[in-house]
Amino acid sequence: MNQKMRLLDYLEHNYAITPLEALSILGIYRLSDTVFQLRKDGKNIVTHLINVTNKFGEVCRVAEYRLED
Repeated sequence: MNQKMRLLDYLEHNYAITPLEALSILGIYRLSDTVFQLRKDGKNIVTHLINVTNKFGEVCRVAEYRLED
């Protein structure tokens, strides 16, 4: 199974994914590129910017990707 297939399977069974989750759960380092490839294949993946708190207590904005029907 390649990265595109792993990501698509994950998004079909879960609500959303962030880059850190993609790295730790799926082993995908460049999530945005994998999303780009899936979009080229016609998948409707939307991006939402969310606020997260890092380990230093700082608020950061990261992309969260969702598969839309």
